Amino acid sequence: MTALSLKNPALAHDARLDFVRVVSCFAVVLLHVSARPIYMQSELSPWGWLLGNAVSSLTHWCVPVFVMLSAVLILGNVKTTYQVMLSSRIPRMLGVLAVSTLIYGLWMKLFQGSFVWDAFLRSLILGQPYYHLHFFYLIIGLYFIAPALSRVVVDMPEVELRNVVIVTCMLTMIVFAWSSFSRTYTPNGATFSWWYISYYLLGYYLYRYKPALPYAWILIGGYVVTVGGTQALAYTMGNNYIWKLYFYSYFSPTVFAMAIGVWGMALKYSHMVNARFIRAAAPLTLLVYILHPMVMECLRSQYGKISPELMRPVVEVPMTVVLTFAVSLAAAWLLRKINFVKKYF
Repeated sequence: MTALSLKNPALAHDARLDFVRVVSCFAVVLLHVSARPIYMQSELSPWGWLLGNAVSSLTHWCVPVFVMLSAVLILGNVKTTYQVMLSSRIPRMLGVLAVSTLIYGLWMKLFQGSFVWDAFLRSLILGQPYYHLHFFYLIIGLYFIAPALSRVVVDMPEVELRNVVIVTCMLTMIVFAWSSFSRTYTPNGATFSWWYISYYLLGYYLYRYKPALPYAWILIGGYVVTVGGTQALAYTMGNNYIWKLYFYSYFSPTVFAMAIGVWGMALKYSHMVNARFIRAAAPLTLLVYILHPMVMECLRSQYGKISPELMRPVVEVPMTVVLTFAVSLAAAWLLRKINFVKKYF
């Protein structure tokens, strides 16, 4: 299976990409669930926080891999033109963003009691009306860039494309590290996408040319350094150090490494997972992505009413991630019974 070229009208369905989609969606849920103990450093022992760090470090490749997946489906596609993007893909994604923003605005007002108009409007400009909705801003931005990138990557020889991928990834890591530690990193809804061009090109290259890389070792190395580096920054620089979670950042070298490793391993071993479940779950991932914070927060609001022990991170994290993913999948399946929802989500 090769990536789509401009001479081919459609990319044949690749079940391996369904697996990438589902495992990335689960990782998003785990990322958000496992964030709670990370912000409890002062309440946990160093060993307890290390356990939370070890779990959270497993997840931060999720959004980059979603971007890489988008690149495979978009770049090189004969339909990736500005006419199609402006008339179809971009309006659809703007609609998804608008509906999601409305839902979470109501969620903050009716269930959290924390809605403030000024703060909400500011968050719209900054690209985070709710913390996970930044993904739609960056995808919309990439859709604007995609037609130009699409023609370039198809016409580019493999060696040149590989060099471009290496250079853009390196530049992204260097600029992000510099802006992070100099405290000049100020992303907003209009600039999110530029940072992800490196992942866009990376995903297309890896899928089209399938370089023989030691994906397992790249993944393990990135994970171990993420855990160790985060632990070192947190306990040498202090709990309040603003960049103690630098290695969690989507543009840190370790997350690039984990994204590459997960991509290669997922494509290689996808056949070992129940194909029927993956085929059924893959179309639900967009709705699961949108819904899961509300499910997670509803579950947590009930734990204290049952037993305070349920809020211990060692109990709460595994229980919440399983329940959140399962309930979100079920809700997404039910919602897609509605024709309108199925068409646009």
